[in-house]
Amino acid sequence: MKKIIFFGALPFFAFIFFALTGYHYIPVEWTVGRCMMDYSSPLTYQERLSPLNSSEMDLGHHKVLVCYGSPSAKGRKIFGDLVAFNQLWRMGANEPTRLYTDADIVLGDLVVPKGRYSLYAIPGKFRWEIFVNKSTLHWGNNITPEVREEEIGSFEVAAHYNMNFVEDLTIDARDNALILSWEKTMLRIPVVNFEEDQKGNAIQQYLDNIKKSMGVPDSTAPKKVDLNQLTQ
Repeated sequence: MKKIIFFGALPFFAFIFFALTGYHYIPVEWTVGRCMMDYSSPLTYQERLSPLNSSEMDLGHHKVLVCYGSPSAKGRKIFGDLVAFNQLWRMGANEPTRLYTDADIVLGDLVVPKGRYSLYAIPGKFRWEIFVNKSTLHWGNNITPEVREEEIGSFEVAAHYNMNFVEDLTIDARDNALILSWEKTMLRIPVVNFEEDQKGNAIQQYLDNIKKSMGVPDSTAPKKVDLNQLTQ
């Protein structure tokens, strides 16, 4: 009887543990596949005013998942007004926008080891700076100095004018990129599998060496990534 009670109680205590701590301790392989809301407190639940959306990308045998709150424009001017230029923004609503990957990837030009991360940005009129952070349990725009200490790096991408008005914030994972669209703004964040990227660079370097031996000018130098970041 005691064993039945013990094993019957395990799921309950597991639920309480993950409800209080978020899913920071769940293996990435378990997390990729669905997005879960932050029920760590009734306050955060009550403050959730926008739907939770997700987008998933296949990278060979691996997956990248993005979970984000999707606010609506509702007739408001968004960038440069509701979302101020040159200030930190969570890239969504409610919980921080979260990235899950079960493979080492190159996001923009930043090496991101497999794991779970939050994404936020400093929007600009023509360029955005995107930050990748190991903290996933802070609430939304509460990006404190303590949270920022968990950043693994940042990179810049161009902001483009979108001819088609997009009412709801969308982060679409397709064509080896995360494509963020809202209002009249669109930006494309390249995503590649780190291992495949390294193989591609090695092949390109090999071809360049052959061309060099034949007196043919080198092609554009392959992108270099910081291997030391993988061990941080």
